[in-house]
Amino acid sequence: MDATGCPGRAQAAPPGCVPWCAAASILLGIDGLLVTAVTVTGDGQTAVEVVTDPACEQARRCPGWAVQAKDKKAIARPRDIYIGDRQVLLRWRKKRWRCDNPRCRRGSFTESLPAIRSRARLTARLRTALGQAVGDDLMPAAAAARRYGVSDRTAAAAFTAYAAGQLAELDKREPVEAAGIDEFRRGIPGPGAGRGAPPRDQWFTHLVDLGSAGSLGLAQGRTADAEKDLLKSHAGRLRYLAMDLSATYRSGAPEGVTLVADAFHLVKLANRKIDDAFRRLGYRTEHAFEQLGLPRPLHYMLRYNIENLDPAHLETIIGALDSDGDGQQIAAAWIAKEQLRSLLALRATKTHVTPAPSAVRDKLTAFYLWCADHHDILEVKSLAETVSKWQQPVIDAVLSGYSNAKAEAHNRTAKLVARNARGFANPANQARRVRMATTRAARHVGRRVSHRRSRKVARAP
Repeated sequence: MDATGCPGRAQAAPPGCVPWCAAASILLGIDGLLVTAVTVTGDGQTAVEVVTDPACEQARRCPGWAVQAKDKKAIARPRDIYIGDRQVLLRWRKKRWRCDNPRCRRGSFTESLPAIRSRARLTARLRTALGQAVGDDLMPAAAAARRYGVSDRTAAAAFTAYAAGQLAELDKREPVEAAGIDEFRRGIPGPGAGRGAPPRDQWFTHLVDLGSAGSLGLAQGRTADAEKDLLKSHAGRLRYLAMDLSATYRSGAPEGVTLVADAFHLVKLANRKIDDAFRRLGYRTEHAFEQLGLPRPLHYMLRYNIENLDPAHLETIIGALDSDGDGQQIAAAWIAKEQLRSLLALRATKTHVTPAPSAVRDKLTAFYLWCADHHDILEVKSLAETVSKWQQPVIDAVLSGYSNAKAEAHNRTAKLVARNARGFANPANQARRVRMATTRAARHVGRRVSHRRSRKVARAP
């Protein structure tokens, strides 16, 4: 058949004119298939009659052996993606072929293409679309199944195959130099998904690249062993490991890795000490913020960064705390928090300049001196003891500028994925969904993004 011929028609198309069947084949976009007819079914789907392109040798090639035609035909009805607002139902009239070689175990086979494998009920691009809907668009597997008219199990299997290929490419990359580790709750503890399955843990340990690669892996539990399993593939290259103030993850960190204490959790710890002082002294109920003219309760106002407070509110807070001995104790804990924030403010992410080690030591000494002068206040003493235990990771956090913020952000995405799982939430599937959701930017870097240029508008004279 020539380039302008049309199967099912005796006459060739006029020169320079593309026949309707060739145009329909181009619109279908499956190499090796030619469209012969298009109809609309009663349920609003597009039924496309196709035949194998005679020029396509791959469709009827037996792997490794010659073939000979056999007078028998078969019909396959695989589902395809949407074209316009209708889903495509292919009706492929193909031949059955027989291999001449007596050593061929296959015997006979029907025509197949890379886009439509033998005995496949779905086209390859429909399986890819299902995988992208679940993995990239964060759709529940049940919602993706309803959209494309397949079963939930088929959509889940398509996502599993798509995720395996995508994550295999990510795992081929070189180990990262800086990572963050954190945990998040994955669900209710209980038995496994089926008989003989290991019991489910209610926690996941999450390893995240502090660069742009996203999630590096997940492991059940929040133990040092789970951390060691995740760090095996990055041994010898990992230099920095950021974490919250977790003694468990600190004990599981490999030797030679610089530990980084997360700045957010340090400030959060200091704020918690202020709340503890309010509860111990019963100070929160004695001073109503309406009487002081503050927009928030006093304990809430002390969580603000001092540079962000309104000068009038700051003067009111200082006056209220300085009025009695209990308030002065709370003020001492508040100042200790600000001393710690002054140390963390030296990070390069804040100043855009690498701090000098002497400046870090001076700020840390000022914090310790203030806590020593107020060691009789339980909350101040406890804060100083915790910072002392994590002193080197705190110093390395200031000098390196790393934090565990990306791990915390990806944990929010992981919890969103868990809420949208809808029955597709065993540990293996949830780990795949989390990694796919948090690595979208890393996997789509090579995609071409087109930007439409705005046209110049001619102004009226």
